[in-house]
Amino acid sequence: MCIRDRPHSGGEGTIAPHVVFRVIQGYRYFGSYGITNLVGGADSKACQLQNVVRGLPGKGNYSFSDVRSLKPLAPDEKVAPAKAFDTLDQAAGYVNKGSEFANVQRMLMSLKIKN
Repeated sequence: MCIRDRPHSGGEGTIAPHVVFRVIQGYRYFGSYGITNLVGGADSKACQLQNVVRGLPGKGNYSFSDVRSLKPLAPDEKVAPAKAFDTLDQAAGYVNKGSEFANVQRMLMSLKIKN
């Protein structure tokens, strides 16, 4: 079953499951890819972004990402496996112009989740 077709919990603050690359601002812009059905935050503001899909009640959640939760990092924290950028334009370039994210996106979209 494709990620988009996978049964998931709905309700307020959720969307259909899909592949994302999310960016959050700290002392730099930090980016992370994964699958999720959770909205990033109200008015594009959040303290952390979760790369997880809420499963149906009694079935559990599932996640496939470079980091499960993306949050702003302090200068002395390890950035990897998250990506770090100096500008939002650099983050957009990673998603729109490079081959790395395109390959990750194809891989994530091809995942089949079995019951």
